[in-house]
Amino acid sequence: MQLQSKNHLRKRGATLTAQGSRKLNQAKAQLEIEQNFKRYTLEDLSEKTGLTPNTLSKVFTGSVGVDKRTLECCFNAFNMTLLKDDYFYLEPHQDNFAEIGLMSSAEVCDRILLRCDSRSSVGQTHKMERFPKGRESRMSDNLYPRLLTTPGGQMPLNSVFYIDRPILESLCYEAIQQPGVLINIRAPKQMGKTSLMTRILAYANSQGHRAVSVNLQLANDEILQNLERFLKWFCARVSKQLDLPNESASFWNNSLGSKSNTTDYFQDVILPNLDRGVSSRENRPLVIAINELNQLFAYPDVAREFLLLLRTWSEQGKEADADINPWHKLRLVTVHSTEILMPPSIDPSLLNTGLVIELPEFTFAQVQDLAHRCEQDITSSQTQRLIALLGGHPYRLQLAFYYLQQQIITLEELLENSAIAAVIYGDHLEQQWWNLQRYPDLLPSFIEIVRQSSPVDCEAVQGSQLQKMGLVHLHDMKASLACELFRPFFCDRLLQINS
Repeated sequence: MQLQSKNHLRKRGATLTAQGSRKLNQAKAQLEIEQNFKRYTLEDLSEKTGLTPNTLSKVFTGSVGVDKRTLECCFNAFNMTLLKDDYFYLEPHQDNFAEIGLMSSAEVCDRILLRCDSRSSVGQTHKMERFPKGRESRMSDNLYPRLLTTPGGQMPLNSVFYIDRPILESLCYEAIQQPGVLINIRAPKQMGKTSLMTRILAYANSQGHRAVSVNLQLANDEILQNLERFLKWFCARVSKQLDLPNESASFWNNSLGSKSNTTDYFQDVILPNLDRGVSSRENRPLVIAINELNQLFAYPDVAREFLLLLRTWSEQGKEADADINPWHKLRLVTVHSTEILMPPSIDPSLLNTGLVIELPEFTFAQVQDLAHRCEQDITSSQTQRLIALLGGHPYRLQLAFYYLQQQIITLEELLENSAIAAVIYGDHLEQQWWNLQRYPDLLPSFIEIVRQSSPVDCEAVQGSQLQKMGLVHLHDMKASLACELFRPFFCDRLLQINS
């Protein structure tokens, strides 16, 4: 049965075409350039247009149809006129699929199948070539870009845009089955640490383990800066996620000290009760992932004692006599961002215990794989130029492909490191600048690296710290800028502080 003619359906509202969306976003980006790269939030645009932030969100994302006059208002705010080719009306059966009312029912089914395919399990979705031959040609620009949300944060387990790191993931999956294992995942921000952690926990669950995640960003400063309060908080968070009552208050014995109390609480309360209400499974292992461990680095004494405690538990888990040793059940995963440098008062070996996973940047092949999944047809030469501009940094690459899909910027504009590219990466660049300013002793070395297009000599300690922050790459004793995107931005910022 064919869908009714578009003329016989009630209109649900208007949304921008790919051309209209590109024009509006480019006008916004150009205004930000003219205003010295001032970022325009939805609240700023609300003042400029007189529309609510919620309405503006609908316009820019195309998630819901709006009144045509709303689109005209947005265009007028940027001294543009809304043309017929800049928008179209949604129909009752469209549900935000562009111009679906003009398709046959067979074409509609194809599109729905494609959307469902892209949201199925990881094993079914991580390669784009799963589509039958010829089906890709029916994927229009109106559908696929809506499947790629603004990058940032953890990648969902079923995301088609998650790029596997097969060797590292296999190491983690094998290690998490070993008693007493301690996996340390580290890398600069937005490199995929939390996404990997989530997949380790999912794998552990699939093996019958209990798995919990404790994010230290949830702990207030007054908790983090006091060891006893922090360890009580840690016990409470783990108990809550295991659906166990928090008995730490009655269990605590002040004469023993907080680390001994915490150890006894895990040994006597948490580890023996993992199988409560589950008669079919005994001795289920417990995986605890501790995310944002770097939150403790601001309090070196607490961080040192906690890391020592984790190492002690790991060693206890490796001891013999599994039948009488409850610590055999425990496996630990820690995750921390390396931009926050560990205080010198903490022994570096405490973060080198167990299996250390340092997430690398994407390789050439992985960048091409990501481009393919994002429906971007780029040549080998363009891929090399893109890596030179952005490095193999997952977030920067995902952001590039997102804006290319949305037609906010062309590939050539991006590769030229244009002013529009500077706007797109404005928040990311400012974050790098903020990180660097926390360590003024690194500025002289970094200034020299920014000024030179070829690798420069760098002291080992400072070079290593800059590399951990994701700002440089090291080649023996020489350092070069991590990506060309940084150069004009940092040249400008460093000139400002020297003027």
